[in-house]
Amino acid sequence: MPAKAFTGASGITMKLRKWVIVTPIVLLLAGGGFVGYKVYQNYLAEQARLEEEKKRETLYVSSEEKTVEIEQRDGEGTLTLVRGTPVETRVVPLVIKENEDDEEGKEYRLVFIDEVEYLMTDDQLSSDLQGAVKESSGFVVRPAVIYKDPSGPAIASTADTGAEVQINGFANLLPDGSVDRYKVTVNDQQGYLRSEYLVRNSSDIPDTVASFQHEREDIYGGGNAYTLDYSVVDKGNFANNPMPREVRTLYLNKACIESIDDYIEVANNSGINAFIIDIKESDGPAYESPVIKEYSPTSYDNAFNSFEAYKAAVKKCKDNGIYVIGRIVTFKDDLYAEDHPENCLVDISSGAPYTLASAYWPSPYQRSVWEYNIRLAIEAAEEMGFNEINFDYIRFPDLIDLEMDNIDFRNTYGETMAQAINKYLIYARDELHDRNVYLSCDVFGETSNDYVTAYGQYWPMMSNIADVMCAMPYPDHFAIHDYGIAQAVWEVPYELLYNWGLYITDRQDETPNPAKVRTWIQGFDTTYKDPEVVYDVNKINEQIDSLYSNGLDDGYMVWNAPSELWRYWEYVPAFYERISE
Repeated sequence: MPAKAFTGASGITMKLRKWVIVTPIVLLLAGGGFVGYKVYQNYLAEQARLEEEKKRETLYVSSEEKTVEIEQRDGEGTLTLVRGTPVETRVVPLVIKENEDDEEGKEYRLVFIDEVEYLMTDDQLSSDLQGAVKESSGFVVRPAVIYKDPSGPAIASTADTGAEVQINGFANLLPDGSVDRYKVTVNDQQGYLRSEYLVRNSSDIPDTVASFQHEREDIYGGGNAYTLDYSVVDKGNFANNPMPREVRTLYLNKACIESIDDYIEVANNSGINAFIIDIKESDGPAYESPVIKEYSPTSYDNAFNSFEAYKAAVKKCKDNGIYVIGRIVTFKDDLYAEDHPENCLVDISSGAPYTLASAYWPSPYQRSVWEYNIRLAIEAAEEMGFNEINFDYIRFPDLIDLEMDNIDFRNTYGETMAQAINKYLIYARDELHDRNVYLSCDVFGETSNDYVTAYGQYWPMMSNIADVMCAMPYPDHFAIHDYGIAQAVWEVPYELLYNWGLYITDRQDETPNPAKVRTWIQGFDTTYKDPEVVYDVNKINEQIDSLYSNGLDDGYMVWNAPSELWRYWEYVPAFYERISE
């Protein structure tokens, strides 16, 4: 910008400043009488104006964009400022005339940065930091939690893809001019929305969401047609929490804390490099958790270990180089149900909480249930130091499709089962990734099929969000001749899991950004089916060999509910065989 003529707010040109200032007495003598008095008054007015123009105030750079480019007063250069930057400005604006015919000109604020004068307009400045962010509305790009507080994790509501929101402010302005969470109103609910889930225009919603919705319009779940909307999300990759290339894992129930040294000895003398340890089972928690005490006192009263003993055991595992995964049984919780029947599935005929195999089911539709489990996960990550949180029973009860008409699902938001699981997983991922912790989720072996299961699990949807998928294709869970196998399938786990793995590969190919696959394998005997089969080290070998032959080689997890130490020692030769170089 070339230098232009400036006038002050009074309209007197800048050339007045070149007048020779003389004393009031000389002016009165020179002008004489009334004329001299008028000259003196003009002098005082000019002095007052000059003093006013010296006044400065601190304002904040304001914009709808993260940065603002401003120009030097002399037109010799520009400078980029991040919005929210405090700048010292002259109180009285300048009026710049673009040319001789420009009668009114345009007002600018003079801004002083490192002794250089720049020009800014009033709409680029705000008197307070909240006014630095000028966005007023936007659209949600994927199902998202609306938080009650600026930092979460308490839930005010949720918003679906495409929902329009009104922006009323923000939580924190970041160094690059972006914000972490916007303060929004959506569907008459107020709260905070993560900024990465918001775009300015509906046309900016990623195409992958719309195309994936269209491709899946014929999917059924729970008997109702619906669309699953999900786009590509980033996986965890945390420099301060590296995940081993191959995670070879033993399951430790909550009682194992008392003899943790024995299990560490197994790991130190085998190829095992990870433990998955109970945090909360359906019959109670593994330790005296402050979060559990707040949400479910009955659960807290039935904790198996003290907070201190549990924390010490986890630390000892990590000190021995073991990658530790915390397991949370999510939507199956007897003791929470005792404290909060209002948040559980209800048997309509009896009015009592619904049970399956004598177990109670908090509703996956209820946000308070989400919040309980996620706050527990956060506590376990921050206080106990888990590298990864694993959610088991992240589903509705199996066989639920046979009793749909007899259950009140507490479906406050009118969602399908898969939609509720999808939203919960996004919420879990966000909170754990904020803390550099990985997310894994357990799914039934049935998810290898190309449909949404009746209990809400759908492989491509879940694999797209989670860092690790942990399927449970235990051989004794299959029908006797599944995949056309002539023998009882649990007699030939290699053949069974090889066929099953082919379908998982297909599901992974359908996933926009697939997770790692770390499969649960059977570490217990098949005793309740005919023929009975002992799952010795050879059967462990067969399962692992079969999975790895299909490229499902990110590791494995040995399920043995009582965590029998003698079995784990027996399996050591199988663990050693596949140690990655």
